[in-house]
Amino acid sequence: MEINAARHLTWEAAYAHDSDQDARTAASIAKLYGTEMGFRVVDAMVQILGGMGVAKELPLEHWFRALRVSRIVEGPSEIHRYLVAREILGAAATGKSA
Repeated sequence: MEINAARHLTWEAAYAHDSDQDARTAASIAKLYGTEMGFRVVDAMVQILGGMGVAKELPLEHWFRALRVSRIVEGPSEIHRYLVAREILGAAATGKSA
């Protein structure tokens, strides 16, 4: 369910970009949700498997490292939260819809 939600958010951002709309907020939402959700899922799998969760024999160790990096590259998650909040709160302050 969460993977489908992340996929939909990504498609929504891509559609906005392809339609020459401002896709920055949609892209921030997609990036933030996708990386945070992926990290939560992989972290839970590592926790369930214990020591084997970080063993090089399983792909989880690689996914864990890759997702950790993806939460930093292309802007840290905190920056994307700030950008999304600024867009939403700015729209509310001016009476525009987000």
